[in-house]
Amino acid sequence: MVRGLILLLVCFLLYVSGCRSLAPIQPESQALREDTARQCRAHFLTRPRQMVQSLTAYLPGGDVKDAIAVIRIHPEAGRIKCVIMSVEGFVLFNGEYDGGVSIRRAVPPFDKEKFARAMFADIRLAFISPEASDVEVGTLSGGAPICRYACSGDKGFVEVRLSGADRLEIRRYTGGKKLRETVNVCYPPACGSPLPGGAGEVPAKINIFHHGLFDYRLELNLLEAKELPQD
Repeated sequence: MVRGLILLLVCFLLYVSGCRSLAPIQPESQALREDTARQCRAHFLTRPRQMVQSLTAYLPGGDVKDAIAVIRIHPEAGRIKCVIMSVEGFVLFNGEYDGGVSIRRAVPPFDKEKFARAMFADIRLAFISPEASDVEVGTLSGGAPICRYACSGDKGFVEVRLSGADRLEIRRYTGGKKLRETVNVCYPPACGSPLPGGAGEVPAKINIFHHGLFDYRLELNLLEAKELPQD
């Protein structure tokens, strides 16, 4: 009896895991597809930027940390530098992504290499256009415009779901169509007023949800943004 129940449970789990699929995309007119694709592209950085963000990290085990993050992104090179400091100015994390992760300084709870890799992946997801072999553009069943990027090298899918002029959601799925990250993005004026120095081109608020065994959430609120010189 017990063996039969276990077998039934295994079959059910295999069935569920095999039924993962992405939401169907409804085709639209050429003009609408071009406009949606333009809006999706407009979100991602095209020029180097430095951003100062207030950061609240909701970490596994219920740990909550408030900090300040200074993030430098060079989108064309795919290079990211990130320094996380306590509100008193003590450096909690100092690292860089340039094809691989290098950590110069890290203290608990930011000292796990897995956290660093995931954090840089989340920053790339939020700000750098995915390297895609194909993109499908249209609308979801509810009418929301969407761009779905099939990432090069069978590295899964990235979706940009538009919600008006000032909000969007980015989702990353594995090649097996399992949801890994969700990024909710909000621009001024819906989330605050534009900051000086052209910072209106950068989101005012970002929430990053990392799904899986190492669940966490990062809440970022923009304090300052400036353009950096090209390499």
